Amino acid sequence: MATEKIYETCREALERVQTFDPEALGRVDDLGRQMNFAEAVKPAEAIIAVYKRIPMSALPDFTDSQLNVILGQANADYNVFKQILDFNAASGDAVGIRTSILNNIKVRRDQLFDQVWQYVAYGVARITDTSLLETQARATIQGIKDEAAKLTDQLNKANSDADTALSAIRAVASEQGVSQQAIYFKDEAQNQEILADKWLTYTYRFAVALGGFAILSLFLHKFEWIKPTSNGEMFQLITSKVLIFTVLGYMLIMAARNYTTHKHNAVVNRHRQNALLTYRALVTAAEDASTQDIVLAHAASCIFSPQDTGFAHGKADIGMGSKSVLELLTKGGSRTGD
Repeated sequence: MATEKIYETCREALERVQTFDPEALGRVDDLGRQMNFAEAVKPAEAIIAVYKRIPMSALPDFTDSQLNVILGQANADYNVFKQILDFNAASGDAVGIRTSILNNIKVRRDQLFDQVWQYVAYGVARITDTSLLETQARATIQGIKDEAAKLTDQLNKANSDADTALSAIRAVASEQGVSQQAIYFKDEAQNQEILADKWLTYTYRFAVALGGFAILSLFLHKFEWIKPTSNGEMFQLITSKVLIFTVLGYMLIMAARNYTTHKHNAVVNRHRQNALLTYRALVTAAEDASTQDIVLAHAASCIFSPQDTGFAHGKADIGMGSKSVLELLTKGGSRTGD
């Protein structure tokens, strides 16, 4: 068995030659057509192919002397490659040096094979050894089984986590699915607020107009061009004042009523929005199904029950929610009794 130091040195030298790129030896661009080493690429590939037939896994089986043989050959060939990479066409006797390197590298493959063929043969035999392959296959299969068991445990844990996350996502999606419907009430409340502000402006204008006309009417009889001179003109003036006051007053009342209606609708829709957003917390806090039904009935009554308007003379029936709650209480009591 080889010593650790020689084994590491040999392994590094062999790996350096095996991974060398022979295309780098051409140097056509920097040396030109006359002095390049394109002829050395094919012989270098053949040399590297011999080294590649010596598997790294076989090195620990060799002795120090055998490793030294492989090490010496690998360093010698790498030195030739290094000479080509460092070759300078401007140096003295560059043509002779180039010719010598090319001649040596062209016959180097056969010389190398004579030196290392037995190591190549051993490596091939070792790779194709059925008992060794069986042992490696068993080790590989066992490693696959261990990895599969580990992956199975991870998948089971991930599946459990996924189920928990899915349940949480479904709960959130359910809550969001209901809560997002509150946007309709929010939009309606904003629209009603805009209309309420608009009618409030109209109310102020009609109030100012009515007050202004009331003040103006006190002095109408003092204007010569409109001053009544007979009973008929007096009656006509009085009738005109009453008619104008009636119209302005009616418009003021209608503007105020529209303002209160839209303001009322804005408040109601805002209340419905809040009920839809917060009912889930009340349902979750409920201890039993009957209590949850009562909470849902209250929320539904708040959201869908008819609302009063500024134009209706009567009151809407608001007893539906209470009736439903009483029915649910009765049902809940009968369930408890059962």
